Amino acid sequence: MMTKSLLIPRLSVRLALPALLLAASSTAYAQAPPDFTPPTPLFRHAAANDTAQTLKLLESGANPNEERLLGMPAIFFAAINQNLPMLRAMVAKGADVKALDGAGSTVLMWAAANEEGRADLVKELLKAGADPSVKNLMGETALDWAMRRGSTPAVAALLAVGASTEAANKRAVESAMALLQKSGPQFVRVSGCTSCHHQSLPQMAGALAKQRGYAVDEKLTQESLTQVVAAFRPARELMLKGTDALPDPPIVLGYSLLGLHAGGYKPDDLTAAMAHLITTKQAADGRFPAFAGRPPMESSDITATALGARAVQLYGTNVETVVSKAGQWLRSAQPKTGEEYSMRLLGLAWTQAPIAVRQDAARALLALQRPDGGWGQLSTIESDAYATGQALVALHEAGIITTADEAYRRGAAFLLRTQLKDGSWLVRSRAFPFQPYKESGFPHGRDQWISASGTAWAAMALSLPPAEAKPQLNSGAQ
Repeated sequence: MMTKSLLIPRLSVRLALPALLLAASSTAYAQAPPDFTPPTPLFRHAAANDTAQTLKLLESGANPNEERLLGMPAIFFAAINQNLPMLRAMVAKGADVKALDGAGSTVLMWAAANEEGRADLVKELLKAGADPSVKNLMGETALDWAMRRGSTPAVAALLAVGASTEAANKRAVESAMALLQKSGPQFVRVSGCTSCHHQSLPQMAGALAKQRGYAVDEKLTQESLTQVVAAFRPARELMLKGTDALPDPPIVLGYSLLGLHAGGYKPDDLTAAMAHLITTKQAADGRFPAFAGRPPMESSDITATALGARAVQLYGTNVETVVSKAGQWLRSAQPKTGEEYSMRLLGLAWTQAPIAVRQDAARALLALQRPDGGWGQLSTIESDAYATGQALVALHEAGIITTADEAYRRGAAFLLRTQLKDGSWLVRSRAFPFQPYKESGFPHGRDQWISASGTAWAAMALSLPPAEAKPQLNSGAQ
């Protein structure tokens, strides 16, 4: 008979990763190191991925539900080793496909968490009655584990039986909103002004989150709206005179009005003045020129034109010609960056361009989606939450995709994989820091402003309504 001292080295290579994961995640192993000693011959051969001996033992009457090793029944080792014949044999002999390990995880979770993204074991377990909706002690499902490997056959198999990312989306959005809403007032205190990145985009994200039933701090929502109104009201008379003193009105005021609208702010004399100032900046060809120099948010005429048209559409009066000219210019505009591809599509949706025009713009944006599921701001840099969230929102807003479409699922999976534990997404800044650095409390130091923007776009994308619902970001004229 093989002794314990000889057995442990034999198992250590195959069990090192599962043992470490379980030891780290389960309170069952918090007090003492795990014991690798197989309690039965069936465990010895199943853990060693010895198919022939395992099947022989099962045929001889070995009980696959008897005993546990590292808190797991024997069938878990068939899943860990991605051994389909072994798993089928255990299921045929009555293995409990609903059993849990010490961390509350199911054998389906272990099968879904394979590095190749295989779906064969996942399908076999589903056919045998495994429940994809079960959550472990960390609140994770089999789909959560599968999505950590990207858009794979395992993910597709789980989605096909109704598995949902709803719980993961809710966790992601609520943690993001808590961080954004907390840092918003702090930014105003340290900077003396409001911003697109700490006020407007979070207001837009909060509105979508609230529509989905996700938790949003209503007190902080109202405080943010009050701060924006207070920041612009002293300049109302200047705005009515068409002042040049306020920077980049189509983008700065455009985002501000979109944020106010998302927060339910009713049109008044201030919003009328803000919309009026935006209209005075329209060029003869229909575009709204941007104050270039702060990519990605303030660097493009396409962004300025899309936001300017939308803002005056929401809060202006007698602006049909302004919006129409902006829409015509956007139809012929040639995007070069991720920001421009997404903002052009949003602008075309907002100005009610024909569906064929929107579809052409959407195809160009969809072509930029990468194998990791994300989008990049430039072709030469990594995928990030800003470009990915913005692209998904634009495609959805334009009526091109729903949350059931593969492009959305891949993009959402990228966002869920890349969110940090504090609720944020890190996005690298490319803008020259000509403004004094102000610490808002949002993570990532000098990258915090664009990271807040990226986090807001990501939260918006993950808050988009289910496929059976209509878009809720208020496309088209009101």
